[in-house]
Amino acid sequence: MGGRLKFRNVLKGKNSERPPFVPFMYGLIARTGNVPLSKMAWDPSYYTNALEGICALLGLEVIVGNFDATLESEAFGARIQWQDDFDTPIVQKGNALSDILPEDFMNQGRIPVVMEVTKRLALSVGRDTALAPALLGPCSFCNNLDHLLEEGIHKNPIERIKHFGSFFTKLVRGLCEQKIDALFFREELLAERFMDELRENKEAYRSLYMTLFNIVRAFNAMPIVVTENLPLEAVHDVQSLLKPSGIVLLGSVLGDTELIAINDLSTRLRISFGLPLPIGMGSQEELWSRLTMLESFVSEHEPKSIFYCSDGEIPHDTDMEVLHTLMARVKGG
Repeated sequence: MGGRLKFRNVLKGKNSERPPFVPFMYGLIARTGNVPLSKMAWDPSYYTNALEGICALLGLEVIVGNFDATLESEAFGARIQWQDDFDTPIVQKGNALSDILPEDFMNQGRIPVVMEVTKRLALSVGRDTALAPALLGPCSFCNNLDHLLEEGIHKNPIERIKHFGSFFTKLVRGLCEQKIDALFFREELLAERFMDELRENKEAYRSLYMTLFNIVRAFNAMPIVVTENLPLEAVHDVQSLLKPSGIVLLGSVLGDTELIAINDLSTRLRISFGLPLPIGMGSQEELWSRLTMLESFVSEHEPKSIFYCSDGEIPHDTDMEVLHTLMARVKGG
């Protein structure tokens, strides 16, 4: 079974094989493509070639494009500071956002590049490899705007969510039109504050997320929310409010008790879970120990809605042999 079908089966709760592995990469893609990240991110050919290259090198089952939290802010006119050759860029503080129209948004910044790259990947590798781009989640985007907004502009949280929601709708629809399989909404930037932000403005976020998720599903793709340090008891709240197809649990150290609880939740709530592996963080012993625990759990319980993922972006200086070994293990080689 190809990686695309396996990943889609996981998100539908029907996987009968080993869980697929979903790596979150950005700087590492540029490093393996031997091109500075700032150059790759602005050039569809460099970007596509680098993604195709690392897909072939590692035998990836899922490609997560655009793991960059600055794309949306840049499109609104914020200044972006590029770091060293392969470090993820950051948004410079103290800029004011431009007053652009939703119909012009898709032509701003690097958004056309992301669209073109996704389109090319669908043609070149999309038959067998799942395509799952990442976007900054509405909660994280709206919560982090204070240092970008001039005094008095969209300071009311509800107005802010409604205003920027129309732009997110354009962006989500544009990506889904490129024949993707899933869309990651990154809320891990808020960490524990995600649930506070969601609950404080829950009706506005519920309405926006419902619109976005309906668009994703209308194109036969599936929406996934990326969280960090999300307590298991909060999973039900996220599911009842937003109704995603999956939740990624970054930062979670899961033992047997937690894994059994997650498997039960996935069955009861009909939701998939992304379980993190600490790649490039700490010692290799910790990585292999965590993977061994997950493998044992999978062997015993045969979960149908679980996939492995990196615990955030894989550092660009990660030893490629580690990734080769990891891919061989998760594929059963």
